[in-house]
Amino acid sequence: MTTPALQAGQLPPGRWVADLVAVEATYVPSNPADVRRQIWEEWRRLTLVLQSVVGSIPACWLSGSFFTDKAVPGDLDCLYIVDVERLKAVTTRGDPGETNFISIVAANAVKQVFSLRVDSFILEWSPYAGPLPPGTSRQYHEDRGYWDNLWVRVKDQDKRLDSVPRRGYLEVIIDGYR
Repeated sequence: MTTPALQAGQLPPGRWVADLVAVEATYVPSNPADVRRQIWEEWRRLTLVLQSVVGSIPACWLSGSFFTDKAVPGDLDCLYIVDVERLKAVTTRGDPGETNFISIVAANAVKQVFSLRVDSFILEWSPYAGPLPPGTSRQYHEDRGYWDNLWVRVKDQDKRLDSVPRRGYLEVIIDGYR
């Protein structure tokens, strides 16, 4: 697992797999007064609460101005990858607070509700055996492709150039895929 250096002010194109230790060591300053450190700590708290509610987060994809050379990033963008069965278990438990929390994280409402500088979403991971996905995982594949396509783009007035992969994002392994 490696964390790439920024190129032209952003992550180089592609999905870069890393663990939390490497991401923090590469992109997060140690100074507690630094905005990046503060945003990182907000994301870490959110991640720990989500982890306590769902039990396990295999990984997440991270992107946004946090992973650029912008002096003061606005936020950190995060797509949590969570096993769909774990999400169903939260609903089955019937705790309205937990269910509401999952909805807030999944719907990018963390900024409004908790005043955290995190754009968050949830990708419902649907594991399956073998190389060919069953029909029930079609939505997962569509959503995964959507996010991958979105996060490698850079806005440009030239619509053709706007669609070309020109930046990267991180896949941060949290609890691992099991």
